[in-house]
Amino acid sequence: MKTYRELIDVINHIGNNIGDLSTKGQKKLLKINDKLKPFYEKYTEEREDIRLDGASVDDKGNLTLNDKGDYSYTKESAKQTNAKLKELLDKEFDYKPIEVVNPGGLEDYFFLKGWVNGVKFTIKIDDDEEI
Repeated sequence: MKTYRELIDVINHIGNNIGDLSTKGQKKLLKINDKLKPFYEKYTEEREDIRLDGASVDDKGNLTLNDKGDYSYTKESAKQTNAKLKELLDKEFDYKPIEVVNPGGLEDYFFLKGWVNGVKFTIKIDDDEEI
């Protein structure tokens, strides 16, 4: 089981390390990211449902938008919506780690631990650092 918070964290790490796809590891990160995409899309769908449910409507039931074109909220509905969004981040979903057959190039991406199987991660420790 993983949480959506963990999912967003690993996707952010992938995005920060994917670079220009000039290495084998970066190309593999892109493939891993693509396999995580359906889970992120499910999270996005649930997040938008929560935002829509809390949004203000006029007397005809039409959504009201603010100056930026986003949903408007009452003070109370904003509090409730934010609380539900925080709950969603901690919501667990079924996840089976991605099996990596050819792990070359992924050894340094320790943030993938628990998200992939078949990679022996290297942990770099500074010589001056005490353990």
